[in-house]
Amino acid sequence: METALVAGEVHEWVRRGLIALLLVVGFGFAARTVYWLLRYVAWGKGELKINDVPERIKGFLTYVIGQRRVIQEPAGMVHLFIFWGFLILQLETIEYMIRAVVFDFHFSYLVGEGTYNVMLFLQDIFGGIVFVAICIAAVRRYIVRPQHSLASGDAAVILALIGGLMLTKFMANGAEIAYMTDQPLGHDPRFTPIALATANLFAGAGLDRAGFFWLYHVNYWIHLGIVVFFANYIPFGKHLHLIGAMPNIFFKKHEPNGALYPIDMEDPNLESYGVGYVEELTWKQLLDTYACTECGRCEHYCPAFNTGKPLNPMMIIHKIKDTLREKGEMVVRNKEELPEDYPRLTGEVITREELWACTTCGACVANCPVFIEHVDTIVDMRRYLALMEADFSPEVSRTFRNMENNSNPWGISGSYRADWAEGLDIPLLSELSEAPEYLFWVGCAGSFDDRQKRVTKSFAKILKEADSSFAILGPEEACTGDPARRIGNEYLYWMLATQNIETLNNYGVTKIVTTCPHCFHTIGKEYPQLGGNYEVVHHTEFLADLLKTGRIKLNHAGTQKITYHDSCYIGRWDKSYDDPRDVLDSIPGVERQEMDLNKRQSFCCGAGGGRMWMEEDLGKRVNVERTDQALETDPDAIAVNCPFCLTMFDDGLKHRGAGHVRLLDLAELIADNMVTRKKPVTTEPDTAPAAAE
Repeated sequence: METALVAGEVHEWVRRGLIALLLVVGFGFAARTVYWLLRYVAWGKGELKINDVPERIKGFLTYVIGQRRVIQEPAGMVHLFIFWGFLILQLETIEYMIRAVVFDFHFSYLVGEGTYNVMLFLQDIFGGIVFVAICIAAVRRYIVRPQHSLASGDAAVILALIGGLMLTKFMANGAEIAYMTDQPLGHDPRFTPIALATANLFAGAGLDRAGFFWLYHVNYWIHLGIVVFFANYIPFGKHLHLIGAMPNIFFKKHEPNGALYPIDMEDPNLESYGVGYVEELTWKQLLDTYACTECGRCEHYCPAFNTGKPLNPMMIIHKIKDTLREKGEMVVRNKEELPEDYPRLTGEVITREELWACTTCGACVANCPVFIEHVDTIVDMRRYLALMEADFSPEVSRTFRNMENNSNPWGISGSYRADWAEGLDIPLLSELSEAPEYLFWVGCAGSFDDRQKRVTKSFAKILKEADSSFAILGPEEACTGDPARRIGNEYLYWMLATQNIETLNNYGVTKIVTTCPHCFHTIGKEYPQLGGNYEVVHHTEFLADLLKTGRIKLNHAGTQKITYHDSCYIGRWDKSYDDPRDVLDSIPGVERQEMDLNKRQSFCCGAGGGRMWMEEDLGKRVNVERTDQALETDPDAIAVNCPFCLTMFDDGLKHRGAGHVRLLDLAELIADNMVTRKKPVTTEPDTAPAAAE
């Protein structure tokens, strides 16, 4: 008898020791892997600076705990339930691990039986929810499968592991209830209805007490084995985001939305511009690669990817991750010398065709649930191609030359900048003794493009009708540098921007209004990096305010269906979706229509990121795709608020032979239907000088 008791105790201690060894060794290996992954991230440039801590905590609660961006898509609700289920079930997993040392441990010893029953109820219910969600996810990924969803083997392993955790949990808990029928269980089984149903199922199968004992221990071991395997598998598969996503959201970019990080062009110690090698990325850009959930939303909304271009934003991130891990293991961990032919990140691992296809529209960034900054990374690599390799197309070279020589992409002399205003009694800032309330920043397109000059005149007409105090710079205005910066020529941008800032500061300009979203974005969000701080208003916001305050009145426009296109740099990058729609809705007779892809999910016109000045030879033209989406609404007119969008839609409508559809900027719509008290301003196009080749 005593021998049997001693043998039982020895057996019990051996069992506990083996489980403890499994946990220590298993989690030790996982911790070692994560340590080196973080060392690779620390290889990147930049320092770890934590600012805006309250705002970051708020963002963490909103986007991690609340899963706000995840649930913006219908499939995100499945992930929400899995995530919350995992959070709640962690307590049960911890309890299982403690039992490796203390056999009969229950959290009721710490929190009391009442609270423990509530904990178990939540664990039981959420375990069931997670299992159902896993089944739905499997059906969606492998049977229904949306176009952008990846049916990878890695995902199948993860789903199987999570499903296994739920099944072993219920079987272990059910067997425990059945086994402990005549002993204190530590909780009321009525609070675990799924486990209780499992126990009743086992009881009906005719198992004896010994059977329940082994059923419990087998599932207990399998459950902990899956947990340990999961911990070691996570760093090597798609669920690396369980490690990377939460810190990535906490450290997400807090600079103005869409503002690129500057290069200090006056730093004499800079030896390279942009990013040519993976270690030249910042630590946050490298952390981005660990955060990717492979949800496919970035590629799903990417205009380049969806029109047959080589660019896939998700694969850009994955190529960087794979390069970081491979190169980091060689250099950081093993201190090896790289072979001479080791591929460079920019132009080799990631091809120039992928990088040049980006329109910087921000669809990838705006729809990413874990705040990966694809555009910043792509532009950093473009900077290397442009400044270190001069690896750009002949048309881009011509654009740069035009901007260098004439301060605009068209290559037209700056002396013609104010010709559109001839006879309109619009003052130059240099002619005034006192600065007006607003500087009207006309922009290059508004000054030189015949079609956009009609928009410029329409907005000037509105400003006059509203008795707004304004002036223009005329020949003293230069390109903001936006095309150069987004193509990657930071030096040319810096030259133009510093020139403009000097001019604006000399005149004491404080408020600027513009009809160009790119000028609005660059001056308002990026000039402060160089000492240019101004209040910049886009004309859609200005028009909405004029209409709300009654400073202008509108006639009935006649019944017409108008489809509105969200420009990327006013929509996604500025999150201004209501003002342009308010403007349209204020016009009597106008019925506003929406395309399927609108607001945050709007499809780019194809001109951003310097693409306005590049040929588009691969796949379907982006502007034609967006035009087709607009024509699906059967509109009488299409409304835009950007000169680039105006040009791209104009070309798209001509390509489709849709001359019956009018194309108008919001300023033209308002000017055409405004109740005028003043002398009308003609909006006929001027004859522009020929653009320089």
